[in-house]
Amino acid sequence: MNSSMGSTAARPAIPPREYSPAPTPPPPYGSGRMTEDPAEVFKKNAINKLVDVLNGDIRELKKSREEEMEGLFGAQATLRKREEELRKGLKEMQDEKEALEQQLQMVLMNTDVLEGWLRENEGKLGSNEVNCVDVEEAFEPCDVLSKQMMDCTASDLAVEDAIYALDKAAQEGAIPFDQYLRNVRLLSREQFFHRATASKVRAVQMQAQVASMASRASTQYAF
Repeated sequence: MNSSMGSTAARPAIPPREYSPAPTPPPPYGSGRMTEDPAEVFKKNAINKLVDVLNGDIRELKKSREEEMEGLFGAQATLRKREEELRKGLKEMQDEKEALEQQLQMVLMNTDVLEGWLRENEGKLGSNEVNCVDVEEAFEPCDVLSKQMMDCTASDLAVEDAIYALDKAAQEGAIPFDQYLRNVRLLSREQFFHRATASKVRAVQMQAQVASMASRASTQYAF
């Protein structure tokens, strides 16, 4: 018992083993987060904001320019349409001017003829006979249709003169407006009937002239 205890006490003690800490592995690539400079971040944000603002301004400017172009195209189409209308109106006015000039030449020719007739026949009648001449009988139509045409034309021109006088009176305030309208309606209705009658008479005269020309032509060919 004592010998075993003595041998145990005489055995030297084994010191504890020390382990060195394992080395820490390096972090994987890209897993580390680098801190950015606040000034750079602010600069990038400012640039992005400025780019967004510029893009928005560009879109608005493009939209406004497109609207302006559409408006210009519309105005151009309107101007072209008005140009065509003006050209058409100018041509109509030129045609009307030519027609009026032809009518003026006819009136001047008829005036010369009448003046010549008056110069030739003025001395054939005495002063008493001139005073007794009826104006209505000074010129006699060649047929009934011509007399009817002359009467319709005279009535048409008389109504036209009356309407013109009413227009002047209404402009000057000489007659009430309702009375002016009533008289113009009555005169216009009367003028319409005179013109319709003259148109029918003119058509009958044209048919008669065509028939006369046809009969003369057939007679000539017969010989």
